[in-house]
Amino acid sequence: MASSNPLLTPWEKFASKWDKGMGDEGNDYFRYLELPILGKLIKPVEGSRALDLATGNGLVARWLAQKGAASVVATDGAFAMLEHAKAREEGFADAVRILYHRLDVTSQESWDDFIRGDLGLKNGAFDFITMNMAIMDIQDLQPLAKALKQLLKPKGCFVATLLHPIFFTSGASRQILVHEDPETGEHSIERSMVMTRYLNVPPAKQMVFPGRKAETPYMYHRPLHMLFTPFFEVGLTMDALEETNFDESFFDPVRVHSSKNFTEFPKILGFRMRRSGNSGSSLEETTT
Repeated sequence: MASSNPLLTPWEKFASKWDKGMGDEGNDYFRYLELPILGKLIKPVEGSRALDLATGNGLVARWLAQKGAASVVATDGAFAMLEHAKAREEGFADAVRILYHRLDVTSQESWDDFIRGDLGLKNGAFDFITMNMAIMDIQDLQPLAKALKQLLKPKGCFVATLLHPIFFTSGASRQILVHEDPETGEHSIERSMVMTRYLNVPPAKQMVFPGRKAETPYMYHRPLHMLFTPFFEVGLTMDALEETNFDESFFDPVRVHSSKNFTEFPKILGFRMRRSGNSGSSLEETTT
């Protein structure tokens, strides 16, 4: 079954390839950069309800269930992604806690249907709402921000990760300079980032499916003020911000231009937001 939003077509078409690449444990970015942020900002406990947006093949949804969330609703705009997420439940002890629902986070109509449905407000709101590595794939954050205000419990939280807007989605170039000491002849290498624009960067094709450029989805760059303003405007406040990067143990000597070799520049940005006036947590274990 195809999604009505044409921007989701690439994710429908390549869901199988995405699922194979992520597997049950995720790739290096998930295991070493994204998951540490999620683990620091969220501590699900028994009795908590969680909502995972843009779940992909269900990595974060399964993690939330494993960490003790009483129930997890896993959503995605692509039907094919949800099918792969369900298939990953085989042999997963906590699968009974996960429910799946098709939700296009860019569509107000889709949000309205979800909120009116059995998985939304009728069964109570959510202690945790997560969105791992998807904000830069969304062309309009307004429906998401509006829905978060409705779906979060008074002291619940929203936690998201995304490619770093300054060092990644801005299109910054990587630069490698080789210096030679005139007295010793020894070489030293200096790695830097060169940014030519940041405030006005048009949507760009992202190479998540190598070799299929014409069919790949767009990535939407946002400077920090544009990233956070939609959430601030609906009354959410930010109480945690994290930046992560690979360390020297991930150095790639073959691909000298690999982003993993630029250890001084964070790859992933993560943040946590709550409803205004609720900087504390209804569950003591969620505090960092």
